[in-house]
Amino acid sequence: MADNDELDQLWCGQAIGPPIKGEDMLTIAMRRANRFDRTIQVRNGVECGAAALLTVLFSVMAWKSPNALACAGNLVVAASGVWIAFYMLRYGRETSLAEDRTLADFQHALLLKYEHQIRLLKNVKYWYLLPPYIGLLLASVGQVMAQTAQGRPGWPELIAVIVYTAVFGFVWWLNERYGVRKLKSDHARLVAEMDVSAEE
Repeated sequence: MADNDELDQLWCGQAIGPPIKGEDMLTIAMRRANRFDRTIQVRNGVECGAAALLTVLFSVMAWKSPNALACAGNLVVAASGVWIAFYMLRYGRETSLAEDRTLADFQHALLLKYEHQIRLLKNVKYWYLLPPYIGLLLASVGQVMAQTAQGRPGWPELIAVIVYTAVFGFVWWLNERYGVRKLKSDHARLVAEMDVSAEE
């Protein structure tokens, strides 16, 4: 990314051309923090939209459920959508800094933003995946009971269980493994940049 290149040139002593002034360093740090905020804001918006769709879809499915257990499972998934949207809006991002802060303030704020997102993603299995997964399992058991009561085999529902378990496993890996590793790498790089700038 262009901003990272500028910071590398500035803080690692590899600048090409005239040296970057203090005001330019602050501008670069502000740009990085603001870009990170925008990325998180877009992610939160997408997640909240998906959660709202989940709530509507599984509320309709609950209405059409074949028995009480399937209805309860679908309602748990629908309620999970409301919970996820609330959690994202309440805990999904750190507050932005005013533009009259120092370079060190913006660097420190960005570190806190990284740390906050790392904590959020490390707990994704509890607040994001577990509630709807429990609801889906209940709904699947309800579906098996309904099919058995009608004299049809219930085992085809196991295919759905395998599919959504695999999807949930992939989402867990994407967030808690890949996402956390990427954020930790960015965090470590920023700490190194701050150490170099402090020595100059």
